[in-house]
Amino acid sequence: MVRYYILVSAVLLTCWRCADFIDVRPENSTTYTNYYRTQDDAEALLSGLMTYMRGVGNSGWIADAGEKMDVDLYYNVPNKLLDYQMSSNWSYFYNVIYQADLIIDNAHRFELTEEELKPYLLQAYFAKGIAYFWLARTFGEVPITQGSTTFEKFPQSSISEVLDEAEKWALMAMDLPVYEEMVSTAGGERMKQFGSKGATAALLAHLYAWRAGVEGKSECWAKAEEYCSMIIDGQVGFYKLVETPEQVCVDVMKGNSDESIWEAYNNIEELDQYCYYNAFVGFPVLTTSSDLPTDDDYRPLYYKTTIRDMYAEGDLRRNAYFWATDADSIFLKVVGGETVADVERGMDSVIIGYDNEAIQRAYFYKYRYPYYAFDEIFMEPMYIGLNQNKVVWRLADIYLLRAECRARQNKANAVEDLNKIRSRAYGDLDKNQLTEKYAFPCADDIAKGLDGNIQLAIFREREKELLQESHRYYDIVRNGWCYMRGEDSYDYIRNEISDAYAALTDQDLEDGALYYKLLGACFTNNDLIRQNRYWNRRAQ
Repeated sequence: MVRYYILVSAVLLTCWRCADFIDVRPENSTTYTNYYRTQDDAEALLSGLMTYMRGVGNSGWIADAGEKMDVDLYYNVPNKLLDYQMSSNWSYFYNVIYQADLIIDNAHRFELTEEELKPYLLQAYFAKGIAYFWLARTFGEVPITQGSTTFEKFPQSSISEVLDEAEKWALMAMDLPVYEEMVSTAGGERMKQFGSKGATAALLAHLYAWRAGVEGKSECWAKAEEYCSMIIDGQVGFYKLVETPEQVCVDVMKGNSDESIWEAYNNIEELDQYCYYNAFVGFPVLTTSSDLPTDDDYRPLYYKTTIRDMYAEGDLRRNAYFWATDADSIFLKVVGGETVADVERGMDSVIIGYDNEAIQRAYFYKYRYPYYAFDEIFMEPMYIGLNQNKVVWRLADIYLLRAECRARQNKANAVEDLNKIRSRAYGDLDKNQLTEKYAFPCADDIAKGLDGNIQLAIFREREKELLQESHRYYDIVRNGWCYMRGEDSYDYIRNEISDAYAALTDQDLEDGALYYKLLGACFTNNDLIRQNRYWNRRAQ
């Protein structure tokens, strides 16, 4: 146990000192190669890798920029480009790569058999596939490193080369076991943050769809569809849609459900971690005195009119993802010693009531597990953060991604996957009785002009089903490049984000306006790094 903690501490200390290892040659650190011996040592390295993978699983500003919202909690972020206020350096992505390379480069040192080492190598392959895919989507052109022992200056590689690197490692990771068969050295079950065959298939499905949409490699639509089908057909593990949108909120978003494929572990109480979607939630998840209903509050992000337009009355997501959208009045009550919100007055427990019709904002309710700690200054429990995992990929996403891939290939069965997700939304999952009132193309589709464009209808379904799950920006970019090449009749980029994006020219997009502007730390001690053409021009 002592060896285990020494190794974890040494590894994490090294990684923190090498946080910008792609940019800065680190100081010499204490050699700990003697610790690369036992399976416990391998577990320690893997634990270090999982620490950094948590950060990669959570998205930041770039996800917020594309989310559908009426009111911005970050001072009009959706109406800005990904400029200095929304930029990032790439350190924690490269921390993941470095930690994975520690496992790969030192595998020969372990006194373990090839079979015993294999699970650790496969996790490292998965991690590198994820990290390079995220880097390509977020920054575009980035350096490709050469292992944990080389601290040279690396120039940026092309986006295609970075995606090739991600694809290479992801394909190698497909030898991972299915999630149900994964165990730790202690015999316990791995959590879903670890790579598995299903999670790797989801990575490859999204990666190939990205390559098809952004790079114009049309053959990749079929590859993406293939990996989606592996997941849906149970070839890479057991995944199942929960029965109702309410269960999506209560079970899937909490983590470790049958619908979840890959997620970032988060435990506020145990690890004091800030989960990125904390800022999205408000009343009734938050019931402290500073978070009670008011249109002056920056939370929530939506108007009720928007929600009623997005989700038809029969759509169960309307009252699962949002609370009391159609209620006349709402009440704050004390039940069992806790303050809760309700739409009924009740007996003598009411603290305060509100005229809900007078409040324009909707109450976002998709994430429901707040963690409170008593504050001695305010003399009440104060909200610390959401105590639930960040689900990155789930089965509903894969159904709709397959629908998109099939639509791009002009396959008629794209509508089957679209209607599969609608069937749950309208309370008809597995009953095969989804009526013409809701099945595509229903009257609502026709009224919104979607009946002639199944691709746009799939995009609309993804924004409804995956609301505030960090997909929409990437969906816009993926579809937007198809429009730029004349493969689609709808301009997603200029219509679906903000006025700032609507003003972008074709040349702006070609020059990199959809990627992060690099922060100064990305250039530290590396004169080979270059800002992309768009952001360099903006800096003049």
